Amino acid sequence: MKLSVIVPVYNVEHYLPACLNSILPVLENEDELFLIQGKSTDQSRQISLRYQSEYPQIKVLNQNGQGLSNARNCGLYAAVGDMVLFVDSDDFIETATLQKLLKQLRGLKRLPDVVMTDFFRYYESTGIKQQIEQIGQRSIKGLDALPAILKRHTCFWNVWRNLYRREFLIEHELLFRENTYAEDVDYMTRVFLAKPELWMVDAPFYCYRIGRNGSLMNATSLTRVKQTAEVLEKSVQRLRGANTAWSRSLVGGFQFEYILNLALIQELPKEQRREATALFKYYRQVILPTQDQSVRQVAMFMRLFGIPFTAKILATAKWMKRKRERRIP
Repeated sequence: MKLSVIVPVYNVEHYLPACLNSILPVLENEDELFLIQGKSTDQSRQISLRYQSEYPQIKVLNQNGQGLSNARNCGLYAAVGDMVLFVDSDDFIETATLQKLLKQLRGLKRLPDVVMTDFFRYYESTGIKQQIEQIGQRSIKGLDALPAILKRHTCFWNVWRNLYRREFLIEHELLFRENTYAEDVDYMTRVFLAKPELWMVDAPFYCYRIGRNGSLMNATSLTRVKQTAEVLEKSVQRLRGANTAWSRSLVGGFQFEYILNLALIQELPKEQRREATALFKYYRQVILPTQDQSVRQVAMFMRLFGIPFTAKILATAKWMKRKRERRIP
C-alpha cells in the first residue's frame, strides 16, 4: 500500500515543522507527501523547500487557485497513492498511532474505501490535548454503524480524521467544493452518499489545533455565516433523500450544527446582523422534522422567542464554553 499525504501550506511558518516532523516517521520509501503552496507572506515556502531537499518523499507544488479546497484538489490530482490522508499544516499527528494503523492497512489485500478514527483537540493556550471519543475502543464496519457513534453532539464530518482509498474518490468524482466555507460538511456528505465501505477503528491519530492566531476559524464574516448555512441546508436535503437509518442520524447532527451556527450572528457587526438573521428565516425547513430531542427543544424555543434572542443565548453559551476551555482570555 502506497500512502499519499496532502498538506495545504499557507502562512504557517510557526507550525509547519511540527506538522511535518510528526508525519515523516510514518512514511515508507514509496509514499509521498505533497506540500501544496498558497501565496504565503511568511517563511512557509522556504521551510517547505528545505524539507523537500532533505526528504525524497516530499513534493512541493503550487496550487492553481486559492483556498483550502483548491489546495486539497491540487494534491488529489497529483497523488498516485492507494490511500490518501489530508492534514492541515497547523495541526499534527500522533506518530506512533498512525504508524500502527498504517501497518495494519499495508498488510491488507483489499483496502476499505474510508477508514474513520477518533481524534484529539489540542488547545493552543494551555497545551491540553482532549480526545473526542465517538468510536472508542472498538472496531465497527459499515454505514449502518454510524448511528452508534453519533449519540453525542460532536463533529463527525472532519475530513482529516479519515483515510480514503484514492480510487474510490476518483470513481465518485469526490473533489472539494472550492471558494466556500464549511467545505468539510459538503465533502463528507458526498462521501457518505457515495456509500463507501466504511471502517471505524480505535486509532485516534489526528491532533486538531484550536486557538492559533490567524486561523480562518477565528474570523466571522457575513459570507461565512451565509455559506455555512447554505451548505448545511443543502447537506440536510441531500441526506433526507437517502432515507436510511444512518442518513437520518447524519441529518440530526447537521441540524444541531445548523442551530449552533446561529451564534455566529452575534459575532458580526450590528449593521450586518439583520441580514444574517434573514439567512436563517427558513430554519424550520432545515431542522424539522427531526429525530433529535435537543433539536426539537431548540426549535420550540426559536418559535416562541425568535431567531435573534436564540442567537444571543447560543452566543453566550459559546463564549462561556470557550472561556472554560481557556480559548479566550
